[in-house]
Amino acid sequence: MVQIADPELPPKSRPSDRRQVRRNLEAGYALELIPGPETTGDQRAGFLDVYEQTMQRTGAAQHYFFGAEYFERILEADRTWLALAAGPEGDLAAASIAAVSDGYLHYYLSGSADAHLRAAPMKNVVTRLVEHAAELGLPLNLGGGISPGDALEEFKRGFANRREGWLTSELICDESAYEELSAGRPAGGFFPAYRA
Repeated sequence: MVQIADPELPPKSRPSDRRQVRRNLEAGYALELIPGPETTGDQRAGFLDVYEQTMQRTGAAQHYFFGAEYFERILEADRTWLALAAGPEGDLAAASIAAVSDGYLHYYLSGSADAHLRAAPMKNVVTRLVEHAAELGLPLNLGGGISPGDALEEFKRGFANRREGWLTSELICDESAYEELSAGRPAGGFFPAYRA
């Protein structure tokens, strides 16, 4: 199941999350939402840093470490955004990439700086993305967790006002494009192979 924040339904958030967002703003946390193609090298590098801190902290598998080039390619695309939460001293506290596709704004990848975990600035980032989705007139796909009912899914559930089933398949619809993207990359258990 994926968690959805749908602007056509009454909004939902936990009182504790709303209090934390307000406390962060009062403490001097600041939010910025930048269209992907307008992001600077420093902003993208900051995102990569907090993303990798999060992956290291959670013990993520190596295939979750995508590298700078991957994120640069994503943020070159139209209808992508980089949401940044700066701490009171101006350092990057949390960040997320969002992208429009298939009638949704998708909360894609994110990270929080180790130094700001107690303040939970990701709650401010997600709150801003919920607002942005409403401004666009699109539901926000928050995704799910790593496994049903885990802490990540529970976090996302706090901002969602509906859930949807999510199914995938391993079909190749454009064989020539798939071969071009996968050239020289052994799949090694990945699908699609170009993710290996």
